[in-house]
Amino acid sequence: MTNPIITETTRNTEQLSKGSGQVPFLDLRAAYEELKEEIDEAVARVLGSGYYLLGKEVEALEEEFAEYLDVKYCVGVGNGLDALHLALRALGVGQGDEVLVPAIPTSPRGSRSVTPVPCRCLSSQTRGLTI
Repeated sequence: MTNPIITETTRNTEQLSKGSGQVPFLDLRAAYEELKEEIDEAVARVLGSGYYLLGKEVEALEEEFAEYLDVKYCVGVGNGLDALHLALRALGVGQGDEVLVPAIPTSPRGSRSVTPVPCRCLSSQTRGLTI
């Protein structure tokens, strides 16, 4: 089975190389169509169980993803900020530690325990940072 995301990315790259000048937004319809039966069954199971948070489906996802990554545990979270928070805690980052964050206005800076340090890349070539 081909990966619909990779197929779409390849198509987008081909469009760029033809000079369209725009990066098309990811077309999730192609991925959905390929996996429609499996996705619809999973959605029906979740709706039928009444467990929209946690529950057997999330537990199964965590176990399968941990196995895929060849790690002991995996924890599903509600959003990227929660994931970053847990990752920093797991690394021992805590009260008073400084954490580099993108120097953009939408960067989350709501943590009371760490000090965000805005930075920006000088060059994609050198990976240099301005702090």
